[in-house]
Amino acid sequence: MEEMKGPKLTDEQFFGECLDLDREDLKETGAWAGQGDYKKARHAFAEHVRQSLQPDRFFTIPFEWPENIFFYPNESEEEIADRVCTGELISCGTPCRFGDHVDWFANPTYNKYAEWTWQLSRHNEWKILARVYRKTGDEKYARACADLFESWVKQAVCPEDAEGFQTLCWRTIECGIRMGANWPYVLYSFYRSPAFTDDVLVDWYKSAYEHGVRLHDHHMSGNWLIMEMNGLAHISILYPEFKKAKEWHAFAFQMLGEELKKQIYPDGFQYELSTGYHDVVINNFQRLIRTARAFEVEVPELFYQILEKAAEIDVKLMMPDGRVPDINDGNWKKSAKLLEPKLELFPDNPQLQYVVTDGQKGEEPPYHSCVLPYSGFMVMRTGWEKNATWGLLDCAPFGRGHQHEDKLSFLMHANGKLLLTEGGNYAYDTSKMRDYVLSTRSHNTIQADHMGQNRRRDYSWEEEDIRRKAAMDYGLSEAVDYAEAVYDEGYGEDADKTISHRRAVYFLKSVDQTAPFFVTVDRMKADREHTYELLWHMNEDWAQLQGRRTVTKNLTIFT
Repeated sequence: MEEMKGPKLTDEQFFGECLDLDREDLKETGAWAGQGDYKKARHAFAEHVRQSLQPDRFFTIPFEWPENIFFYPNESEEEIADRVCTGELISCGTPCRFGDHVDWFANPTYNKYAEWTWQLSRHNEWKILARVYRKTGDEKYARACADLFESWVKQAVCPEDAEGFQTLCWRTIECGIRMGANWPYVLYSFYRSPAFTDDVLVDWYKSAYEHGVRLHDHHMSGNWLIMEMNGLAHISILYPEFKKAKEWHAFAFQMLGEELKKQIYPDGFQYELSTGYHDVVINNFQRLIRTARAFEVEVPELFYQILEKAAEIDVKLMMPDGRVPDINDGNWKKSAKLLEPKLELFPDNPQLQYVVTDGQKGEEPPYHSCVLPYSGFMVMRTGWEKNATWGLLDCAPFGRGHQHEDKLSFLMHANGKLLLTEGGNYAYDTSKMRDYVLSTRSHNTIQADHMGQNRRRDYSWEEEDIRRKAAMDYGLSEAVDYAEAVYDEGYGEDADKTISHRRAVYFLKSVDQTAPFFVTVDRMKADREHTYELLWHMNEDWAQLQGRRTVTKNLTIFT
C-alpha cells in the first residue's frame, strides 16, 4: 500500500465540498470542477488567488519577527534566508543540516527534546525567506520556500481524530501559530512568484482548510486556545472562499470573547500567572486585531476593554530597571518593548505612553505601590525612578498553567539592581534543571524537612475561580505597605498539609534618616517538630548574612 501524502483532501473534495463555488469570482473554477476537469479547475482557482489577494491591505500590518525563532549570533536576515536555502534549519537553538531533503519528523537533539520537532513545524524561517524576498526580489527564496512547503505538506499528513496535543507536526498550538502568525505573511509575499505554481497554491489552500477543520474540532485550553482561535479567525478572514469561513469566523470570535472573560482576572493578569504567557495571549489578540482592521472586519469592543487592563499589568509589575519580573514560566523582558506594539491598540493610554517613551510622553502612573487582589501579587515601590526601591510578594493561587511551586516568594530591586532574584525558567524537558526551576528551592520562600511545596498534586481549576480574590491581607499607606498570606497546601511528595507557612512583608518607606527597607516575618505552624530552611537567592557578590539580618549596601531586609 502506497504511503499517504498530504494534503489529504482530494480535488473532488476540495472543489466540491470546501469551496463556495457560488461566489461570482469562483464561477470559472466551479465550471471546470463541475465537468470533472480538475487540472483546469486548479489553474482557474490559482488564477483567482493571484487576482483576488489584497497585498496593499495585508502589508499595512507591521512585520513581526516570529516568536521562538533561533539563529546564529550576529546572523543577518539575509544570512538566515541564505542558510535556509541550503537546507540548514534551527529549532530550539539546535541546528540541523538537512540539505535537499528535510525530514519534518527528525529530532537531532542529544536528549530527544520533543519541542525541537514540534517547533520546527511552526515554520518561523519561512517568514524570514518571505521578508528577504520582499526586499530583494530574488526568486531563489521563493523556490526554497515552495520546496519547503511541498516537502512539509506531503510528509505531514493532517490527522483524523488526534487530540490537540498529539502528533509531531499537527499539534494545535503549531496549527494556530502557522495560521495566525507565519503562513499569512508567506502567502502574501510569494503568491505571484513563478515558484508558487498552480499546484503549490492549491495545495496551500487545501492545507489551510485542513488547518481550519483541526483547529475547530480539536482545540485545547489556556494560552493554546487563544493561539488556536487566532489561527482559525485568520483563516476565516484571509480565506473567504471556504464554505465554512463564516461559521469559523463566528466560532473563533465567540470563543475568544468567552476566553477573555474566563482567562483574565478582574485585575488584568492572565490566569496562568506567567509574565511570559500573559503577553503571549495579548500578542495573539493583537495579531488578530491588526488583520481584522486591515481587512475591515469588526472587532468586538469587549476585546479592547479587557485587553487594555491586561496591558497595564506590564506597568504595574515593572521593576525600576524597566523589566517585568520572571513570574512562573515568565521572563525578564523590558516592559517598554512589550508595550510598544500595544500603543497601536491604546494610543491614548497615558501609562503605556509613559513606559514606552521612558517618561517623555504620557503621565506617570498615579500610584507607586499597588496590589493585584485577584491574581494575588503585591508590588511595593518608592516611586518610578530607576533607583527606586521595589519589592514583590507572591500571594497568588497556583495558576492555570506553567506554574512554579513558589507561593510567598519575594523579589527585590533597589540601588539600580535586582538584589533578590530566583531560579528563572528552563527548557520544557524532563531534566533536573527543569525540576529545579519549578521547585520551591529555586525561589525565596521556605522548605520543610528539605521538602518543597506541592500544590501540583491536588490542584484543580474551576471557572468561577477567576472571580475569586486571592487569600491575602494587605495595606497601603504613605509610610508603610504590607502584605500577608499563608501557604498551607502541602509539602513533599505526599503534600503534607499539617505544616503551614505564614509570611508578612512590611515595606517601611519613610523612616527618619533611614533608607527604605523591608521586614519579612515568617511563622511556621505544625503538629510536630520540623526542620525549616529559609531560602534567599541573592544577586550580589557583596551581600552578607549577619545572623538574622541580610545587609545589602544601604538596604536592609530584616527577617
